[in-house]
Amino acid sequence: MQKRLISLLCALMMLALCMPLAAAEDAGDALTMTELETWVEGYKARAMATQPLNDPTEPAAFSEDGYAFIYEFATLYMDRPEMTGDSVVRNLVVTSPDEVGPRDTRVDMQSYEILAAYYNENPTLAGDRGFAALYVSNMLPSSAQWAWVQRDGQRIMTIQYAVQEQAATGGDGYTDAGVIYTLQDNLVSAIRAYGLDARISLESVQENVAAVQEVMDVSSYVTVPTSIVGTDLEPFQRDDLLFAGMDFLTLTPESAVDSLGECLQDSWMADDTGEFVRTMEFAGCEISFIYDANKENPVPNMLSINEDGMEGPRYVRIGDTFSSVLTRFRHSEGAYDGVSTEALYGSEGSGAWGTAEYGSDGTSTLRYSFPTEKGEVVLYMYFVNLKLHEVLLYIA
Repeated sequence: MQKRLISLLCALMMLALCMPLAAAEDAGDALTMTELETWVEGYKARAMATQPLNDPTEPAAFSEDGYAFIYEFATLYMDRPEMTGDSVVRNLVVTSPDEVGPRDTRVDMQSYEILAAYYNENPTLAGDRGFAALYVSNMLPSSAQWAWVQRDGQRIMTIQYAVQEQAATGGDGYTDAGVIYTLQDNLVSAIRAYGLDARISLESVQENVAAVQEVMDVSSYVTVPTSIVGTDLEPFQRDDLLFAGMDFLTLTPESAVDSLGECLQDSWMADDTGEFVRTMEFAGCEISFIYDANKENPVPNMLSINEDGMEGPRYVRIGDTFSSVLTRFRHSEGAYDGVSTEALYGSEGSGAWGTAEYGSDGTSTLRYSFPTEKGEVVLYMYFVNLKLHEVLLYIA
């Protein structure tokens, strides 16, 4: 029951966080220098009326970011160790969820809320596994604005909005300012305004624009659709049987080696039907095949992913949070038995189905299945303390 309540609370929290989106969509324009400076100046005014928690004159307070003035509400990096009207804020970092960032964004918001607050030409986050460009506005030689997402597969690490304009510098090069949202487990952990006094050349701006445009032209990797509603998502199905770019049902020992490299261990075992089971261990996963009595005609039987880095169906990875995995698959269609089991959709043993089980020891499982001509395919995912610990894909 406890785990069920936790999952419901996670879903309700995500639903509550969606509420500001309507207002954010109305403000979905590119970040401007005026907007950024106005937000930062508000923090400078608060800082001038407040004693810092540290001594900005101490050597430890200085870094390449500037002289750190630490407050409960933010850390301001100044161009000098005095907070006066003439002091210039070089960088600003906010880590408190009580503070309001640009466009009413906050620490602890989810990535989709940040993306909805700004202009975005790439809602599916098409790009490559490391980056996805959101927009590029090239109005050089007067200005350029761009934004992109840095990610590790489905895990967004930063969302950056940049402003590079000439007017704000009085003709002394271009600004190199912007705001960066740092995320952990898909929640914002820090909001950083950077480069507020930085100046770069036209050539550097052109290089930045070219780099983002190059990412904008790539579409080899996209974000998996997610939903807190659940019933608007497709069930686990044939198109989901991909891992590390390979199709589980058409996999052969040779294609596995071609994609994953030589196996670390290769073992054979006869079963009680006279067939043979071959288990091939690779870095990050194990794959087993069923062979006939002549050790021929291999058929894939099971995939086990046990290390982070390898992506399974719908790009799930070891270490993903329970809520981030649950919201990638159809859910909220069935009933909860009041003890430990929730029917996500369908009926187990009949057609396509999905179930969740919640243990009293901090563990939980998600199981999805559908029938194929080779048998019932089952995706089993085991969680410890709401983090994905093991992924199994097998034919029952």
